[in-house]
Amino acid sequence: MEKVIKNMNFKPILENIVYKRLAEPAPSSTINMRVWDEMKVERLRQDAVKVYFKRNVKPQPDSLFSLEAEMSVEVIVNGQEFDDLADAVAYFKNSQVARVLASTVGTVVAELTLHSQIGPMMTAPVAQFPQ
Repeated sequence: MEKVIKNMNFKPILENIVYKRLAEPAPSSTINMRVWDEMKVERLRQDAVKVYFKRNVKPQPDSLFSLEAEMSVEVIVNGQEFDDLADAVAYFKNSQVARVLASTVGTVVAELTLHSQIGPMMTAPVAQFPQ
């Protein structure tokens, strides 16, 4: 299965941003910013797939802001090797593709939150999938 990806020369593309400004927190309250990622893989043609990576930032309790940033990348694959995968999403979650997308979307989140009440939110440059 190590020959699924034929070409590691790919460029992440911004797909979607959803930023919602929420209410101000109560004075002296504690806010937990939950961060998690989602991934989906879509077949484009026999030799290519599109991998979507979305980072979610949601506060508990709801205050300050919520944020979703989604990026994608088209990946050239070996069609037969890709077809033999039991779970394409699981494969890409543990690939260099996920690391590139996580790092890039982490930078986007930091830029979007630069002027928020908490300042730039530095999220991990690694994928954070819920268990």
